[in-house]
Amino acid sequence: MRLSTIKLAGFKSFVEPTKIPFPDQMTCVVGPNGCGKSNVIDAVRWVLGESSAKNLRGDAMTDVIFNGSTNRKPISQASVELVFDNTSGHLPNTFADRNQVAIKRLVTRDGQSIYFLNGSKCRKRDITDIFLGTGLGPRSYAIIEQGMISRLIESKPADLRVFLEEAAGVSKYKERRRETQTRIKSTRENLERLLDVRQELQTQLDKLAVQSVDAKKYRELKATERTLKGQIAVLKWQKLHQQQIDKAEQINKLKEQIQFFREAHSGHDDVLASLENQVQLEQQKLQDAQQAQHQTHTELTRKEQQQISLKQQQQTLSQNLIKQQQLQLQNKELQEEQHASAAILQEQLQEAIEQSLLCAEQVAEVEEQVALQQQQTQSANEQYQSTLQKSQAHSSDINVAKNQQAHFAQTVAQLESQQTQLAAEISELEATPVAAQITEQQQHIQTLTKELAQQQSALNKLTQNLEQADKEQQHLEQDLKRVQQHSNENRASIAALNSVLSEQTDSESVSLLAQLKVASGFEPLIEQALLGLEHLKVSQHKEPNSVWPAADDELPKESLANYIESGAYPDLLARFAFQPCFDDAILADPYWLAVIDEEGCMHGRNFHTDANKDADNSLLLKHAQLSDAQQLDEELNEQLETKQQLLNEHLAHKKTLTADKEQYRERIHQAAQQIASASTRRDMLLEQQTQWQNQLIKLQQRQTLLAEQKQNADQQQQTQQCLLEQLLEQQLELETELEQAKHLQAEANNRYRQVASMLEQYKTQAHQANLAEQKARSECQLSETKLQHANAAQSAASEAVLELNEQLEELVIPLEEVAEQIMLLLEKHQQSDVELKNLQAALSQAKKELADKQTALKSSQSELVTLQEQLQALALDEQSLIVKAQAALEPLEELEQNLKTVLEELPDNANLNSMQTRLTKTTQALNELGAVNLAAIDEFEQAKQRSDYLNQQLDDLTQALNTLEGAIQKIDRETKNRFKATFEQVNTDFGELFPKVFGGGSAYLELTSDDLLESGVSIMARPPGKKNSTIHLLSGGEKALTALSLVFSIFRLNPAPFCMLDEVDAPLDDANVGRFCRLVEEMSQSVQFIYISHNKIAMEMAGRLTGVTMAEPGVSRMVAVDIEQAVQMAHA
Repeated sequence: MRLSTIKLAGFKSFVEPTKIPFPDQMTCVVGPNGCGKSNVIDAVRWVLGESSAKNLRGDAMTDVIFNGSTNRKPISQASVELVFDNTSGHLPNTFADRNQVAIKRLVTRDGQSIYFLNGSKCRKRDITDIFLGTGLGPRSYAIIEQGMISRLIESKPADLRVFLEEAAGVSKYKERRRETQTRIKSTRENLERLLDVRQELQTQLDKLAVQSVDAKKYRELKATERTLKGQIAVLKWQKLHQQQIDKAEQINKLKEQIQFFREAHSGHDDVLASLENQVQLEQQKLQDAQQAQHQTHTELTRKEQQQISLKQQQQTLSQNLIKQQQLQLQNKELQEEQHASAAILQEQLQEAIEQSLLCAEQVAEVEEQVALQQQQTQSANEQYQSTLQKSQAHSSDINVAKNQQAHFAQTVAQLESQQTQLAAEISELEATPVAAQITEQQQHIQTLTKELAQQQSALNKLTQNLEQADKEQQHLEQDLKRVQQHSNENRASIAALNSVLSEQTDSESVSLLAQLKVASGFEPLIEQALLGLEHLKVSQHKEPNSVWPAADDELPKESLANYIESGAYPDLLARFAFQPCFDDAILADPYWLAVIDEEGCMHGRNFHTDANKDADNSLLLKHAQLSDAQQLDEELNEQLETKQQLLNEHLAHKKTLTADKEQYRERIHQAAQQIASASTRRDMLLEQQTQWQNQLIKLQQRQTLLAEQKQNADQQQQTQQCLLEQLLEQQLELETELEQAKHLQAEANNRYRQVASMLEQYKTQAHQANLAEQKARSECQLSETKLQHANAAQSAASEAVLELNEQLEELVIPLEEVAEQIMLLLEKHQQSDVELKNLQAALSQAKKELADKQTALKSSQSELVTLQEQLQALALDEQSLIVKAQAALEPLEELEQNLKTVLEELPDNANLNSMQTRLTKTTQALNELGAVNLAAIDEFEQAKQRSDYLNQQLDDLTQALNTLEGAIQKIDRETKNRFKATFEQVNTDFGELFPKVFGGGSAYLELTSDDLLESGVSIMARPPGKKNSTIHLLSGGEKALTALSLVFSIFRLNPAPFCMLDEVDAPLDDANVGRFCRLVEEMSQSVQFIYISHNKIAMEMAGRLTGVTMAEPGVSRMVAVDIEQAVQMAHA
């Protein structure tokens, strides 16, 4: 996958739609400072998901939108689109079958950012997921902006780890781990909330369980109470009904007796029967009248209650009507007040608006004055700061000079003291009598040695021969090793030259340059003349053409072809002249095409070419070097054979001498022991003498060094004194300038404060006017709101008055009807009273007549009267029992129970007293329960179902949490393995690339801890010849090369589709730029490079130059140049 095109529209300085193609592996973006080159890299970083405006050199994300220029207005949106060529299928499986993938980002002024993937809207995450593990991202190692190289090498270990993680492809694992941790956190929060809910629900369940038990008990007791009340009422009814039956039987018996008595006294009873019938008739009439009167009285009572209720409603409605009428009057008064207040407030609002506009005009005028004065003040402040910085810099230089002066004085004093001390030590060593003791001991040893001269003479000679043999062996081995090393180096050089030349040589033909033999030193000049013709080939199957002209005397002496010793060359080469110093007079001869001087510069009539700076890489020179190296290789092989033969012979001779030496050593062993002690003493003295001599030499050397150091210190002290005097004079001048600048700054600041104070006063007045306007508007709005509320209240009151009047009118007719009914019932009641009195009088009269008859009948009638009285009493009792029985059944109606059902359910042994006792106990139990929540049973069941559901959710969340934690562990294992392998491989590549870039030295990465998941990564680099303890001690160029070595080491492991470099070669010199270019060119075989540079060497390396210009101020445009096409056009 590679980046094929960038499309920009409205992004920063690229206001017009701009398309930047990248057809080559190496594209260099060039242009002057400030023309918008870095905006290209910012655009790529932005599309890949950069969310920090600071990293895009802005304060807000909307800063990437073109903000206008002198001749152009700001635009409302910016967009950038990256088009990738995915023919290699490097993207994930979803896009592996797509040959082209386009991602786009668009932002508007309101801050809305939209992403597009192949023209369809998508999320930012969809874009980042595509490039996870590819090395691409808004802050990956594939995009290196200005200053990022230094920040990379000095970054914290944790920040440096991010680059290795991206190279290891664990960024997607980190993202999944982050998502999993988020899910775990969310799951734990849900679990905690669920536990809290369950705990709260459990408390509620416990409470509802108690309430549910009470509610069930209450329902049971209430049902029992209802049953007992019904059964008690039935029992009472049964008792009364049985008494009624008994009374009826008694009445029947009395009637039978009376009938029997009448039959017995039929003669006397006719009159009595007639009277009795009349009495019974009157009694029946009286009973009917009493019953009718009772019904009339009941109906009258009901109607009176209805009349009272209607009158109460009428009274309530009348009171409400009065209240509403009063409220209607109040609302009317309030409306009038609000109308008057609104008019006043409207006038106040108009005055406030006029005052606010006047204050705004005054503020605008003063703001212009403040802006002008602020510019003047800023100019004075900048001048003052500039002078102050110069003064501070000179003060710092003076302090440094004074410190150095004091340091030099201290150094001189220390050196003088050390010189004195060294002189004393040298004198002491020279006076030591060790030499005499050594001479005495040596003489003693010589005396002992003479005694062994005869035996040791042969051994000494043999030993000398053996030592000489050892020296000769060492010389032979060194010579052999040197020749072998020289041969290896020469063969490596031959291989390197063959490799370089093989890249420049076609398999079917020999390069024109390869078969030329040129005079020594003229190779770069001939190759410069043949520039553009070096790819001409001569067939290997044909004899090379002879030199043209055929003989040297046929060529002009100035011709460059005279320096070609053999080989074919183009005819036109004979028309190139060679002059050590160029003289344009020779070009007057039309024969000469061009002139080359001894530096390699080519001069023509209409052109001039500089000398090839890379003359050491001349192909002609390399062919000559290859020929010399091959000849040298043959000579070295001959020397190796000769040296090896001599070494073998010498080893055999040495072996013989060693055997003879061992024999002589055995013979003189005893003699050697006799002089061992003397030799030991002598050696001790010699060693002591050697130590003292070495010490004396060191002291003398130290004395000489101190003298030189003191002389240098004196010179530096004098130089520093002159410098200090110059700095003090400059400081006086700067102090004068600083005082003047300070005076100007104070005057400008005073004027600015005055104008700013005036502006603040006007702003305060404007603010107060705005507040007054806002207050007036608020009061107007409040007044309108109150008026609306008053109107609404007035309408509501009017509607209420109408409604109350209608209700009162509706009550008039029912009241009149009830009053008429009451009057009729009263009249009926009065008539019934009169009728009842008449009936009672008639009954009394009948009874009186009957009594008279009975008295008249005397004794015969006495018993009959008694029986009749008993019958009457029993009849009254029976009637009373009937009424009581009906009253006993009224509770059944209240309980909505049926008599027949209760009788069927009534126990056979039911007892009224026991049931009343049970009812009392049941009622007491109900009272003891107190207030009961009858809905607790249903609430308990609902809460129980919810508790079961929450317990199931709790189990599911616990299982999900365990699953997520297992996923975290799996991700951690995979991350550790990948990161470890990546770290080791990058460390190895870093250790290989660093010496290649620096020409030596060493560098490595190390982990800050043993935790592979969280450990940071630090860098240690030591260029050749340095033993720095930390990387921060390196220079800027060394840091840059170290960082590039690290980045390219990462690219070796996980090459990103492309790499963007923004002036990373800025801190490098030409030599290091060349190394950097060669490294980039080597890596461009697998990675697409897009880089910004001002260096000519880096520009020459690119296959395509893309220029950014700003002909119109503030607007960037593109100019692209294909290097190969440009070269072809130049040759054409």
